Amino acid sequence: MSWLWIFTYTVLGFVALAKGAEWLVGGGTVIARRFGVSTLAIGLTVVAWGTSVPEVVVSTGAALGGSAAMSLGNALGSNIANIALVLGACALVLPSVLEGRLGRRESFWVLASLGVLWVSSLDGTLSRTDGVVLLFTFAVNTTDVFRQAKRERVAGRGPVDEAVGVLEHIAGRAQQWYRHPYVETLVGVLTIAAGAYFVVEGARGGALRLGVSEYVISLTIVALGTSLPELAAGLGGAFKGERDISLGNVVGSNVFNALAVMGITAVVHPLDAGLERAAGNEAAAIAVKGAFDTALHEVFPLVLAFSLFLVALPYLGGARFGRWKGLLLIAIYVAYSVRLYLGG
Repeated sequence: MSWLWIFTYTVLGFVALAKGAEWLVGGGTVIARRFGVSTLAIGLTVVAWGTSVPEVVVSTGAALGGSAAMSLGNALGSNIANIALVLGACALVLPSVLEGRLGRRESFWVLASLGVLWVSSLDGTLSRTDGVVLLFTFAVNTTDVFRQAKRERVAGRGPVDEAVGVLEHIAGRAQQWYRHPYVETLVGVLTIAAGAYFVVEGARGGALRLGVSEYVISLTIVALGTSLPELAAGLGGAFKGERDISLGNVVGSNVFNALAVMGITAVVHPLDAGLERAAGNEAAAIAVKGAFDTALHEVFPLVLAFSLFLVALPYLGGARFGRWKGLLLIAIYVAYSVRLYLGG
C-alpha cells in the first residue's frame, strides 16, 4: 500500500468514525424519545454506545482479522488517549474539569474494570468464558450506575440529564442532513463500520511501511481515531461549562472499553494462541502470544498509572493550575507516543 493510500484510508477512517458516532447518537436519541424512553436510559445506552461503537468495531474486526495486537492495543490505548488527550484538551477549554474529584464509586470502577481485564489476561488468552465474565461485570457496573442515577434523579437534575442535553446539541447538527432518525441511525452504524475498516487497513499499511509493530500503531493512531467521539463529547461539555460531563465521559468510556469492548471481542472471536495453532494458523498464534506478553508487561502498567493519575489529579495543585495540568497531560501523551514509536 502506497503512502497516498495509507493517508487516504486513515483520514477517511477518522472522519467516518467521528461522523458516524455523531449520527448514531443523534438518530438514536430521537428514536428513544419517540418511544418514551427516559433521558437516563438514553444517556446510559444510546449515548454510551454511540461514542464507544468505534472501539467495539475496530477491536472485534481486528480480532477476526487475526490482529490480536491491534485488538488489545486499541482498547487499552483508547483508555490512555481518553485520560491524557481528551481530558487534557477539555482542561484547556474549561480548567475546572481537572478540579472535579471522582467519587468512590467512579474511582472503584475505573480501577476495577482494568483489574478484571488484567486478571482475565494473565494466562495469555481471552476466551469466550473470559468475555462472558467481562460482560457480566459490565452489567453489574451498569446496574450500579442506574441505581445511583435514580437516586440523583429523585434529588434533582443529575449529570446524566446534562450530558444528554449537550450531546443532543452536538448531534443536532447532523439532523440538518438526515432528518429521519431511523435513516440517521442506520447511516451512523454503516459509517462507523466503514470508518473502522479504513482505520484498521490504513494502520496496518502504515505499520508495514514504517517497520513499526501493529501494537505501536494500535496504541497511538488507531486509539486516537476511535477516541474522536469521546473528544467531541468532552469538548462539547467543556464549551458548555459542564465539567462533570467531560470527566464522566472519560470515566464511562474507559470502563466500557475494558469490560464491554474486550468482552464482546472475546465472545465473537477469542484471543487464544492455542485455538489459532489448532486451526493451523501458526503466525496468528505467535501474534496472540506476543500481544499478551506486551500488554501484561508494558501496556497494563501504563494504563494503571494513567488511571491512578486520573484519580489523584484533582488533589495536585489548586484551581488556577487547571490549564497547566491539561498541558501536562497532553505533553505526557505526546512523550508517550514518541517513546512508543522510537521503541517500536
